[in-house]
Amino acid sequence: MSILASVVLFVAVAAAAEAAYVNQLGQPFDFKCPPGQIISHIGSDYDLLLEDRQWEFRCRAANVSEVCSSSGYVNGFGLPLAFTCPGNQVLAGVQSYHDNQVEDRRFNFRCCDLRSKAPRGCLHGSDVNTWGGKLLLEVPRGKAIKGAVSSHDVTFEDRVWKFQICDI
Repeated sequence: MSILASVVLFVAVAAAAEAAYVNQLGQPFDFKCPPGQIISHIGSDYDLLLEDRQWEFRCRAANVSEVCSSSGYVNGFGLPLAFTCPGNQVLAGVQSYHDNQVEDRRFNFRCCDLRSKAPRGCLHGSDVNTWGGKLLLEVPRGKAIKGAVSSHDVTFEDRVWKFQICDI
């Protein structure tokens, strides 16, 4: 491959990766999977200068209905977050907004009903990011996100995340 072709390919891949973010730094976002789908990928990159994260999500088909509920905002700025989708629901959307004075985000989760049996074998994983580090969660097929836990640190002005993953 020529050097020019390599540069063009790199720029195209970088632009595609950047375009995957659902928010600009410091800005709100409201991501919802299409009907019949659940979140299967969560990625996030931290910006040290603006002390915020850009987020990306991907969805995949699952046996979920269009009966969904919103959690409302589940955390205060700078405070711990602990959320579990109710009943037989799993994660299908995330909404968030940022406060530049506190340098933190509040989160609202969208959960949708499984059409089949309730989630089972649920486990809280380990941290999926470090303070200021890249966050990456890939949910294997046959599993879904049921909940999330995060804590905020005022020194790093960032959150560390864990997710509850269940068999579906």
